[in-house]
Amino acid sequence: MPVCALAIAACSGDASGPSQLTLEELGQVTYGGILDEPVVLTDGRFEGEPFTRDSASRQVITLVPDAVARGDLTGDGNEEAVVLLAHNAGGSGVFMHLAVVRRQDGNPRNLATASLGDRVKVSAVEIADGRIVVDAVEHAPGDPMCCPTRQVRREWRVADAQLLPLGPESESPGGRFRGHLVWGHESRSFTTCDGGREGWVINDSGAELVEVYEELTSTPYQPMFVEVRGEWVEAPAEGFGADFSEALRVTELLRAENEGFGCRLELGDVLFVASGNEPFWRLQIREDGVVMRSMNAPEEIGFPAPRRSGQSPRVVYQVEGHDSALRISLEQRRCVDSMSGARYAWAATVEIDGKRLTGCAAEGI
Repeated sequence: MPVCALAIAACSGDASGPSQLTLEELGQVTYGGILDEPVVLTDGRFEGEPFTRDSASRQVITLVPDAVARGDLTGDGNEEAVVLLAHNAGGSGVFMHLAVVRRQDGNPRNLATASLGDRVKVSAVEIADGRIVVDAVEHAPGDPMCCPTRQVRREWRVADAQLLPLGPESESPGGRFRGHLVWGHESRSFTTCDGGREGWVINDSGAELVEVYEELTSTPYQPMFVEVRGEWVEAPAEGFGADFSEALRVTELLRAENEGFGCRLELGDVLFVASGNEPFWRLQIREDGVVMRSMNAPEEIGFPAPRRSGQSPRVVYQVEGHDSALRISLEQRRCVDSMSGARYAWAATVEIDGKRLTGCAAEGI
């Protein structure tokens, strides 16, 4: 299997086949998974509308031209291309994304996209044995936003048109685990988002876990996305659980949904992600700023770094920018999405331009 590195424009194997995606083609692709709506690159660049009439700030997404790797990621014998996309949301942050492109019906199509984080410095991208391998420098605890210092190696595989991270889910901070729950008489299993770990479920969180599963699923043994707090333990010695090599003891249900982002919701670079309905709104709170969009402002509006006050179970973030004062109140209690019925561990209230919006929130990892 050829290995393709960051500074190489093509695999070290056969690069002359008719299916190879050229850099020019990759710069004209429609990419999803960065903004709420897909964006079309022209000559490797996308520019959104200004945030306000008199503002020069706008969404800018660019293809990193010397960061292309090529190889077979799906096992079908055809070559895919992996590219890096840099997203500037109008502030000081530059959010890096990894995107997979393949040729379909003769045209390049974006198959999957994943976020790498804010101001991550990527040194190498490779495709090896059907996996994407990225060497990068990201922020360690205490690093200023300008200057990450922690060297990491991240890996992904492509499955069901998604980029699934490969790594030790058992090392999730705070004992938090994301994956899919199946609940029934003969099968009570949890499988991590990357598919790398599966176990019997021991429910020590109370009746809510089962009640939510029964409410949000429509067929027996239907997988449902959950984020839970717990720990991996030995599987039961008897019964159906004995068929598993280990078990996940669930102590708290944090999030559950049958319709939504599920494993695709990126929580690694954010403090909180919050959203609500009627009217629709959505925002991300980061250390260096807040990004928000709503029915009244379909283009993302960027705010500077927020001021935080309070502590769990009630946290408040306040920020000013673009002639708007923004106050976000977060309360740690069960919240139910009014459209999908999804459960969250935090409720959110947003005050902006004299309006009060309510919704739910998920805490970053």
